Formats: sequence, structure tokens, C-alpha cells
Amino acid sequence: MNLSRIGYAPNSILEIALVTGDKSRNKTTFGQKEFNQILTNFSPVSKKRSQISSMPQTEEIDLLIATDCISEGQNLQDCDYLVNYDIHWNPVRLIQRFGRIDRIGSINSAVQMVNFWPTEELGKYLNLKNRVEARMALVDITATQEDNLLANLEEIVEDDLKYRDKQLLRLRQEVLDLEDLAESISLTDFSLNDFRMELSKYIESHRRLLKEAPNGLYAVVPAERDRASIAPGVIFCLRQKTALRQDTVNPLQPYFLVYVGDDCQIRYTFARPKQILEIYRDLCASRTAPLEELCHLFDRATKDGAEMALYNRLIEAAVKSIAQTFKKRSLCHLQSGRGAVLFEREEQATETSEFELITWLIVYNDS
Repeated sequence: MNLSRIGYAPNSILEIALVTGDKSRNKTTFGQKEFNQILTNFSPVSKKRSQISSMPQTEEIDLLIATDCISEGQNLQDCDYLVNYDIHWNPVRLIQRFGRIDRIGSINSAVQMVNFWPTEELGKYLNLKNRVEARMALVDITATQEDNLLANLEEIVEDDLKYRDKQLLRLRQEVLDLEDLAESISLTDFSLNDFRMELSKYIESHRRLLKEAPNGLYAVVPAERDRASIAPGVIFCLRQKTALRQDTVNPLQPYFLVYVGDDCQIRYTFARPKQILEIYRDLCASRTAPLEELCHLFDRATKDGAEMALYNRLIEAAVKSIAQTFKKRSLCHLQSGRGAVLFEREEQATETSEFELITWLIVYNDS
């Protein structure tokens, strides 16, 4: 809602709108009730309403009531106050909603999120829900006759099934960042549409160049000392030669993005594609040519590629991370619903799987 920004007073008349997944139910006290027009009138600066001459330019919608139909893919950073009346069991959904207003380009000095918790007995409800899902997972696993998976059930329930509960309870005291959440988050919760749009435009402009480009291309960019999330290391893009049936484990399948630090510690697993792509964009989007001086430093450090022991260790760490995360997420997938199925052995990503190195971005410490 845009209240503090407009200097709302109790006697003021508010313009209010409602948007849902059913567009026939949209309502508004200002402008037309078409979905995009409502959002543009609610957030005119971020939606660049001034460039649309057919729309009103003076007033705007102050309060927007909406379902999760606007929780992804919308820039609504004119808004500074978000109220969640329904608390989704997955905290990522709440953070996604907040991400619509807590964005680069916000005209507000501060943004707030308020959650209305449904009950004081939330912990008891979550515990009951976990017991039911654990029983469902046990039935599914038993039906596969894979005895080795039964030994992992307790670990799954303890480490993976309950992680959302812990994060959800933390939301009572603080606003979480996506980087604070465990790698077990359902990958379908992340929207990569922004990146797909940018990629589509780039492909159209450079189709021939990309078609002729060989695998294994790399670039060198400087580490940013003032950003802890961007440290020296490598972002690898690997492709698994054995195609997977579905993207329930990896939304970029058969491609895997992994960010490995120079210390061989995994900074972001392939379960965090959005964070990795955001870092990739921040480091590379504004650059149109190689950084010659940095490339020379890298060449001297590796003796023109003759000494690559460090980067061999890093790619080995990346493959090991892919195997571990894939196994963990595959087991969690069994709890996602009664329609979940096990992957065939040849479809799983393991340390012995065949991967192709597509590209690698070296985040170099030039100090």
C-alpha cells in the first residue's frame, strides 16, 4: 500500500483495487479494472505510467488487495507496506511477495512487511503436518522396494522436512532473506522469468555468435571487496550428458550452476540458481569487452593455463556438490506429493556422471 509516501491522513479518500487469478473478479475504484492497468495505477513510477499517454497521469491506487497472482514477476516498488493475511507454509512465498516491493529502484526510504499469524499453536500444527508427510514419504519409499532409502528417512524428516518450519517460525521475529534459507527450498518457488527474458533478447541479437562459440569459454572479473556474497572463486556452468525427465530437482536441467570459493567451499549450490544468476549479472552485464589487465594477471598466475591445479580442485568440488545436493533434493522430492517418483539410476547426478564444462566465470582476487 502507498500510504506513508502520499502522506495519508485518516480523513483522506483511498483509491482501492482488488486483483485475483480470476481476472473477471478484479475490481478498482480508480481507472480500468484490467489486470495490468490496475498494477500500473498502483505503482506508476516502476511501471513507467508516464510513458503511457492513454492512462491517467495524476491520481493512483493507494491500497491493493491481491492473491499470490502478483507474488512473482512484478515490479511494485512504489509500494512501501505489505500485509500478509495468510501465512503460507513455505516462507519463500512470503519473501517472494516482499520482493515485489523491496527492489532496486524503490522510491521509499524504508519498506515494511507485517504478518498476521493464524494461531498461537502454530508449532503444534506444523508438527502434526510433518508426521503426516513423513508417513506418506515412508509409504512412497517402501513401495519402491529400495531398502537403502529407508535408512535415510529419519535424516530426511529431521534435516529437510522441518527446515521450512524453522524458517517460518523465524519470520515471527525477523524478515528473512532468500540467502538465509536452506538449499532444500523447492526450486519451483523461484521465478527465473526475468533472466529468461534477458537471455531471449540476447540470443536474438547474437544468435550466430553463440552458435559458433565452443564449450569451455571463460571470463575473468574482479571480486568485489565490499560485498561478502561475491568472493574469489569460480561460477561453473556444467551440463549433464544424461538428460533428466523433469525439472523437479534442478530447474535448469540438464545445466547446473555452482559457485565455488577459492577455498573449495561451496558458496551457492545448483539449488540457488536465482542468486547465482543475479551475481553473474551484476559482475558481467555492464561489460562488453574482456578486462585485459585482469586476464594478464590470471595468465601469469596459471602460467598461461599450464598450472590449473586449483581450478581442477574447484571443478571437482562443484561436481561433488552437485551429487550431494541432487541426492538430498531427490529424497525430498518424494515428500512433495503422492505423484512423486524416483529417478532412474542413469538419470541421477552423481560424482561419476558425465558432465560437460559449458562456461566458467572466474571471480579473481587481484590484490
